[in-house]
Amino acid sequence: MNDFEFYLNEGDVRKRKPDMELAKSLLNDAKYRIEKASKLDVKEFSKMVFENFYDALRDMLDALLAADGYKSYSHEAAIAYLKKYGLSALTQELDSFRALRNASKYYGKEISMDSADDIKGFFLDHAKSIEGIVGQRINNVQKNEQSSEKMNEPEEESP
Repeated sequence: MNDFEFYLNEGDVRKRKPDMELAKSLLNDAKYRIEKASKLDVKEFSKMVFENFYDALRDMLDALLAADGYKSYSHEAAIAYLKKYGLSALTQELDSFRALRNASKYYGKEISMDSADDIKGFFLDHAKSIEGIVGQRINNVQKNEQSSEKMNEPEEESP
């Protein structure tokens, strides 16, 4: 997998202003997907479970990108971005989930119950750390914005 800068240079990612509202919304979407997908029987709905867990992970990655001021048009770029936060170990497995989802979505490949269980386990093992990073980025940016606003306020005159 290429480094994030590759995708940035190729135009698969664009720099923009950090968007905390989008980041929060994407995290909420991810939570909603997981809430609904968790109720499905993996044996009967393995494809739907797999795709919803994958899409929830992608929402979380897009939330991180939005918080940092990027818009990705590539699943691979979003996955590669995890390396910037020391999560390189997750990228290979996430990329294999991406390839499987792509094969299912665009080429009609079946998703096994084992694959659905694998991505569900991956999500349960790693989603909190990704969500924690996004939450930390949102808080840091909001604190910086508040500090900037205070610095730009006129000082009160003393009597």
